Parts: sequence; structure tokens; C-alpha cells
Amino acid sequence: MMAAVEKEREMERKEKVLWVSRHEPLPAQIEELRRKLGDVEIVRISRSISGVEEVVEIARKEGARFIVPVLPLSMIARLAEYQKDGFTVLFARMTAVATTRDMEEAKRIVAEKPKWRNTASYADGVVRVFEFQGFERLVRVELITEPW
Repeated sequence: MMAAVEKEREMERKEKVLWVSRHEPLPAQIEELRRKLGDVEIVRISRSISGVEEVVEIARKEGARFIVPVLPLSMIARLAEYQKDGFTVLFARMTAVATTRDMEEAKRIVAEKPKWRNTASYADGVVRVFEFQGFERLVRVELITEPW
């Protein structure tokens, strides 16, 4: 009985983070979330989604207060509007550290810092290596234009 109560308390202490990306979180990203939030449970959506409302619905159902989206800017802007409902949207700051057309070279570069780096492949054959820099809290998305 005591073990069940402890397990229930342990589950209650975990902060749920909704991770919306085709890519799994990097070990460095999970470590940073733990450093900031304590024990975390990552709830991952890696499939295509119908819209921002679906993301918010899943976050509510799962009890996730934090959302880390890798989505088009227009969708991230809409997610920002839901922060008034108690969600915090986190932006994973990634810096491109290399661009190549050679996947083996990209893998070698990732292997230098595997906890921090991943790759993205593009239709034109380009592979970019990105390195995690940290999380930033999304305040707002603002698009400013001028006549051309």
C-alpha cells in the first residue's frame, strides 16, 4: 500500500511537457527541462497535426503546462494566444553549425557533441547540423512588414 502511495506522489510531482516535433528531444534538451522544472515527463506528438487546437486539446488532456513546438511560424503565433490559458510555450533555440551534402560528414559533426546536436535533411540534398543553445519562453510572435 505504501509503495502505491509513493508511486502516486512521484507521478504527481512530474511536470508534463508536450513536445511537438518529428525529432526526439536531445539529451541536452531533456537535461535543461529537468534543471528548470525538476522531474519531467515528455509527451511527444511526432505525427502531422490538424491545427493548433489539436495541440492545445492534447496538452489539456495530458495535463501539460509546457509546450515545445517545432511548427510553422503561423501555428506558433496561434499557440502564443493560448498562453493566457495557463500554457507556457518554449522555443528550443538551435544554431546551425554546419551545412553539407554529405550525410557521413554530418553524422561525424553530430558525433562530436551528440547530446547537443541533430540533423535536418532538405529536399535539395542539403543536410544541416544544428546545436541546441537553450530554451526561451515565447512572449509573442510579431511580423512587421513595410511596402516594397
